[in-house]
Amino acid sequence: MNIDINSVDLNEDYFHFTNIKNVEGILKEGLKPMVGAASEMINDRPNVSISKGAKGIMGTVNSFIFMIANRSIANIPEDFRKYFPEIDDFSSKELVGKELACRAMERKLKEEVYFKINVKEEELNEARIGGFTGFDINLPHGIDKSKLELVTQNDNVMSAFDICSFIYEKTKNVEIFREMNEDFFYMMDRGFPKQEQKGKEKVV
Repeated sequence: MNIDINSVDLNEDYFHFTNIKNVEGILKEGLKPMVGAASEMINDRPNVSISKGAKGIMGTVNSFIFMIANRSIANIPEDFRKYFPEIDDFSSKELVGKELACRAMERKLKEEVYFKINVKEEELNEARIGGFTGFDINLPHGIDKSKLELVTQNDNVMSAFDICSFIYEKTKNVEIFREMNEDFFYMMDRGFPKQEQKGKEKVV
């Protein structure tokens, strides 16, 4: 089942992002708890990770960028290394840095999609808040396929980066969001014309 992004409540709805390759299996079997690359870095339990609203999406992406930017190249998780074609030597002790982290995150998001999760508040009682990004709502149980809706626009599946762009357009001039999600906006500002940013300098 699909839902158009214009029908989504970007304040209250819950979301889960995943690689496009996983969609067919998820639509058949639902979401199952697992230890992904991010969870493995902090030795977390098997979870289904979701986030709440646009704030949760921005916060998750922002935290991913910050965490990766401040890791050494040698500590980039194996599953993430394909998003760093600029790096030849993954044994380096140098920090990844914000620019490379943003480029990698953009590539990653363009391979991913978002599901809207129809979950009731009482189903969140066993959730852990935090996880790798600090914005994850980590559920120890699976989510049935009947509760999942793939986010689309005009009947086309949106990539996670498309959804970030949609959110960016709605929030780019709100100073509090920029202050709270500096790395998210650094990444998004790089791809948009300077004149659209109303008083903001384009980061190159």
